[in-house]
Amino acid sequence: MPSRHKSRAVALQGLYQKDLVDTNLQDILGFSWYDKPLTQEQKEFAADIICGVIENWDLIDTIIVKYSVRKDISRISIVNRNILRIALYGLKFQKEIPYKIIIDEALEMTREFESENSVMFVNGILDSFVKKELTQDEI
Repeated sequence: MPSRHKSRAVALQGLYQKDLVDTNLQDILGFSWYDKPLTQEQKEFAADIICGVIENWDLIDTIIVKYSVRKDISRISIVNRNILRIALYGLKFQKEIPYKIIIDEALEMTREFESENSVMFVNGILDSFVKKELTQDEI
């Protein structure tokens, strides 16, 4: 598993904990809950995503609701919600990463952790966001 993909998968698991049981940020960032080896680079990238998503949680959730056919965010599975949070954080704040890579990674994580049926839902939200909110310079 390439380094950044693994970091995003770890970030997803950390955000899942935060969303499900409101785990303390320091406990999440300690990564003691993750039982496989992580390089320092992988930990740092995962931590950047986790902190960035948590810092911008309300803004990101507003975007999800805006572009979702399910206007109640609690009706979106916890895994899909957090995949969307990671991707929207990337699209909005990690401008150095091409948007196509961010979307491809989100769809790959959806296939890996959710279901093929969820791929269209996640792709629809991300595609709408890109088309309506990113400028031509960002695309």
